[in-house]
Order: sequence, then structure tokens, then C-alpha cells
Amino acid sequence: MNTIRNLLLVAVAALPLGAAQAQTSGSLFPETPKQPLPGKYPTKNTSSSTQETGTIIKKQIRWDSRIPLDKTYAELTPEQKAELHAMYENLPEGDEPPFPATGIRPIFNAIRKAQRIRQAQGELNMAVTVGPDGNAIKVEDRGGVYDIQMTEIAQQVLLLTKYKPAVCKGQPCTMQFRFTQKLKAG
Repeated sequence: MNTIRNLLLVAVAALPLGAAQAQTSGSLFPETPKQPLPGKYPTKNTSSSTQETGTIIKKQIRWDSRIPLDKTYAELTPEQKAELHAMYENLPEGDEPPFPATGIRPIFNAIRKAQRIRQAQGELNMAVTVGPDGNAIKVEDRGGVYDIQMTEIAQQVLLLTKYKPAVCKGQPCTMQFRFTQKLKAG
């Protein structure tokens, strides 16, 4: 027991000497390089000409479409419906594409929350296959965002959303709903 106590006293007494040496010589181990070894540590290359200055507040994603976030398909104006219809090739007159039952805002808000954490870059480009019952059958990623987790989050949000089914010749039918959103890290 006395031996252990003596070893502890010696170790405690040596600590201040080691700390003083570290402060004066820069390292307890002179063979350790002062610069990190390349390739072993994450680095960030920056150029002063491309650095942004100003705020540390993260940028919010924006909705750039003229189709409002807070309206259902029935509440859209004829101009807004025409913009939505223009996203579809060969959509016959009188047919309607699928649309989120409560509007786009719940989808946008969920993706915005995920973007605050993920800070992905690119453009989400998703195609949701909506069945005649208004449920999403599958979600296809058409590329544009190289953050697999952000893509999976967006797919899950779109898959769990309830939709107004498409209308083909007066009957509910299966059709794709296209969702795109630009993402910027910041």
C-alpha cells in the first residue's frame, strides 16, 4: 500500500513539471511534428476571394415556385393550375395531376427542418407515384443532391404524405407528382 501511495505522490509531483515543459518547448514529445500530418486530419481549403463574410445565421431555403405552399389543389387559381399542368407532358384537357392533400407547406417545412441539420447542396428532384387512393406508392430520386441522408429524408416525407389523386378521364388514376427544391448549405 505504501508503494502505491509513493508512486502516486511521485506522479502527482511530476505533473506540474511536464505541464511547464509543454508550455515552454511546445511538446512533451520532441519527435512529434508541430504541424498535422497531411491526409490524416480533415482540412478545409478556402480562398479569400470566395469567402463569404457577414452573418453566422444559417440561410433558409426558399420556395421559388408561383404555386403557393398553403393552398390545396382546389384552392389554386387557374393560372397556378396551368403552371402545375405545364410540368406534365401530354396531360389531356380536363385531367388533373396529383397534389398534396393539405398543400405543399407540410412537405416544405419538413425538408426545411432537415436542411437546417444536413446542410445539403443541389436540387431535390423527386417523382412520387401516387395511386388512385391518394397514397404514395413509391418515390424516385431523379438526382441532384449528393447527400444520401437528405435524399432519404425527402423520400420518406413524400412517401408519408397524403395526396389528392390524379384524375384521368373523370376517374382517379395513378400518376406521378413531381417535387423539386433547391438546397444551399449555409
